[in-house]
Amino acid sequence: MKQLKCNIGEYGVIVNTRKEFLILNLPINEKFTKEAWMLPGGRLDNDDQSEHGLQREVFEETGLKIKVVAPVHTARWGTENPPKYTIFFLCKTVGKQDVKLSREHTESKWIKFSDIEKIPWHNKNSKIAAKKSKILLTKGF
Repeated sequence: MKQLKCNIGEYGVIVNTRKEFLILNLPINEKFTKEAWMLPGGRLDNDDQSEHGLQREVFEETGLKIKVVAPVHTARWGTENPPKYTIFFLCKTVGKQDVKLSREHTESKWIKFSDIEKIPWHNKNSKIAAKKSKILLTKGF
């Protein structure tokens, strides 16, 4: 049997002590032609363990340390070949909450869950993950 080859991405709905979550703005260029916000994260490296890969990606993009709480959403991403599958996690900040952006993004914001609908999201799955995280948080996670 032939093995499936794919890329795996992991993204975090990162919640701070004020119950806000972090979004990152993508630069406007040929690929992103209008304002678009996303959750922190990215593709796993071949040697990454699942949650450690997300912690690495978040630290590289934001300088934040996080605790991964629970998976909240999965999705197939884009039209790439090999395909990309993405897992979204509810996460909480650990320690300082000062964001130090990498060059991948132009801006960061901590936003309230009540503002989910107001965000021009890069993709619908980030929005879905934020909504599912809000539900988990109301259940005490």
